[in-house]
Amino acid sequence: MIKGFIVLKYWKELLVGGIFTCMLGFILLFGGSELSEHKPQTTSVSVWEPVMRSAVQDAGLEEQHVAILLAIMIQESGGKLADIMQSSESAGLPPGAITDPEVSIRQGVKHWKSMLDTAQKLGITDLATIIQSYNYGPGWLYYVKEQGRIGTEELRKHFSLSHATSASCGWRTPHCYGDYTYAKKVMQYLQGPGDTFQAVMAEALKYKGWPYSWGGATPDTSFDCSGLTKWAFAAAGIYLPRTAQEQFQYTKRISEQELRPGDLVFFTGTSDHAFISHVGIYVGNGMMYNSNSEGVEYSDLHKAVWREKIYAYGRAGGKQ
Repeated sequence: MIKGFIVLKYWKELLVGGIFTCMLGFILLFGGSELSEHKPQTTSVSVWEPVMRSAVQDAGLEEQHVAILLAIMIQESGGKLADIMQSSESAGLPPGAITDPEVSIRQGVKHWKSMLDTAQKLGITDLATIIQSYNYGPGWLYYVKEQGRIGTEELRKHFSLSHATSASCGWRTPHCYGDYTYAKKVMQYLQGPGDTFQAVMAEALKYKGWPYSWGGATPDTSFDCSGLTKWAFAAAGIYLPRTAQEQFQYTKRISEQELRPGDLVFFTGTSDHAFISHVGIYVGNGMMYNSNSEGVEYSDLHKAVWREKIYAYGRAGGKQ
């Protein structure tokens, strides 16, 4: 996975509420990988799903990360290498040093969690940007934070070029430091729109009729609006931030004419807590599924109580 090492000085995760760990000083920031030279085979990685699921649970990560990490595995090895996540260098070992696929998976999950923790600390929620950090390392996330928290293609190319040296690149200059198309390649292995909608609704409908719960984000507490969308989309392997405001900022803007089942509808003026104060899942025919003061239910977007407060529409999966 990793081509070289760069030493930078930065603060790692600050200890807050027992969630982050504190570390100061010089940290090895992992560089990028060479372009994949194998054709990914989804069937080759499916057999590793139970191991991946176990590793994700042991790391304390949510279910949604299983699908993301399997997509990363497809890109990294296609399921054909012993170091199946190409994670040796993230453990400070030479490339390919890990020869046990399960060890590789667990180290890959550890590396991914480290990237997630760093992204959270820096306020980065864009999924494609975080996925790119599996290839580029945490230095990429610090760079993106300085540039506006969204890792555009232009920034990915610039980061690759700025870290390219004759010692590490040889003839493959200027894009030899990592693969600036890495996130795009990984995300193509995630579910398509139709499959995503079915998976989201299969989970969301389990809670139809449940009461609204301010701050609720799991079946243990019931749900508020964004807690329901975050939980349901996680069942489809799609990350969403926690609040309606954050989900609005994270998703891609689309027009009303572009709406399709599985898109999100954002509202303003439904409460005083935030500008974007409510979110629901569009299900087609002018209807949405959401958690509101009446509970978890379908709602008619044609009714004035909803129609007049629609602010925007969004599509999950991250902004490119």
